[in-house]
Amino acid sequence: MTTEIFILGKTKNPAVQKTAWARWMIVCALSNGKVEKRDGVVCINNATTKRAVLIALQQALQRFNKAAVLKIYISDDFVRSSLVNGWTKRWEKNDWHKIRLNGPLIHEDIWRQVQSQLSNHAVAFARPEELDNKYIKELEWRTNNVKNGQF
Repeated sequence: MTTEIFILGKTKNPAVQKTAWARWMIVCALSNGKVEKRDGVVCINNATTKRAVLIALQQALQRFNKAAVLKIYISDDFVRSSLVNGWTKRWEKNDWHKIRLNGPLIHEDIWRQVQSQLSNHAVAFARPEELDNKYIKELEWRTNNVKNGQF
């Protein structure tokens, strides 16, 4: 049985936002056929959406207390590509510095935690064309229509 994690950033704008938002949702089909959902929101002042998405992924992964089979859907292209292409493992081998020019890694603290959390699970990442599904649409609706702090 695969558990799905959905991560959605509020905007694709790469600039620092006054308030950066991201949402996460965990969806799991139980053996009795019932579908369980857990979700949360990340709101950070003076940060990028990329950082909010990483923290949302970190918070979702914290909900697991034992190894699981996960399929992760991430709306942020850079975060998804970094994980799919194994950049986190390369950064880890390079003492958490960028491979090209050996520069400092932005959001290193969160990348480290996410890499550590993912190492406990069997993980697959959704392709970009798989991001058009009902749970992503539900997160988009909540992001745009639910007042801040009310779920």
